[in-house]
Amino acid sequence: MQALKDTIAVLGEPVFVRRLGRATEPAAFVARWKHGAAVVDVAPSPTIRLTMSLIDGRDARHWNGSTLADRVRSGSVSIFSPAEGTSVEVTGSADVVQLFVAQSYAEEAVGTPFVCPPMYDLHDERIRSVMMRLLVGSARRGPDDELVIEEDMHGLALQIEGQSRRGSRPSDRRGPPRGGLAPAAFRRVEAMIEAATDEGSSPGLGDMALATGLSVTHFLRAFRQQTGTTPHKYVVSRRIDRAVSILRLGKASIGEIADQVGYSNPAAFVAAFRRATGVTPGAVCDALR
Repeated sequence: MQALKDTIAVLGEPVFVRRLGRATEPAAFVARWKHGAAVVDVAPSPTIRLTMSLIDGRDARHWNGSTLADRVRSGSVSIFSPAEGTSVEVTGSADVVQLFVAQSYAEEAVGTPFVCPPMYDLHDERIRSVMMRLLVGSARRGPDDELVIEEDMHGLALQIEGQSRRGSRPSDRRGPPRGGLAPAAFRRVEAMIEAATDEGSSPGLGDMALATGLSVTHFLRAFRQQTGTTPHKYVVSRRIDRAVSILRLGKASIGEIADQVGYSNPAAFVAAFRRATGVTPGAVCDALR
């Protein structure tokens, strides 16, 4: 795929690159890059590109008619439209998994012409989970992995189309979703969740509601309208994101990671990770290794 060749030309050789699908006619490629600051020009092409960050705190600026600024976190996914070109400036070190999917494959999966606007810094657990499973399956290549990969590729196209219809593009929002939290209030809640995740704990529901100036009942309703999920599920998702950023280093044991992200024992952590991603943390570690 030309998009893969263009990325290699800008960022150099990837840590790994693997083919998905038939060898003679691959539907996609998955690759991992570790690089420093860079400006990447993403040209229009018949390829959909998904980028999942494996590291917290990276700054990225996207140009596509207007300037969009994001504070990218591990587990977040950006989707680059095959029809539109853009530039991405990365500040600081980056560690990403990229998936390059043929537009024709996506159109076959959804049964219609595939139209996908660029979407940046998505915190979509379903898309993240598919990316994880594709990464693991491409590395493991067990007897059933090829079938799982094909099913996940079709499912991913449908997920992207669904995101496109919902207009889920956080960086373009001018205000909170209707009925959601005010931007400043949501930032305070996210800061509390980040601090608690660093300490391996969870913020209290009453404390989060107090930080927004709402009653617990109104906070729960506004938070769900803002994020599409409950505070507990959001906190669990953030723990999984943090675990991924630790797993990529390949230095900590599963027990140590469980303790760092707030689980009482490794078995509980492995079970939660598998529920969230469809694969075990050990399988992700092996794939990244």
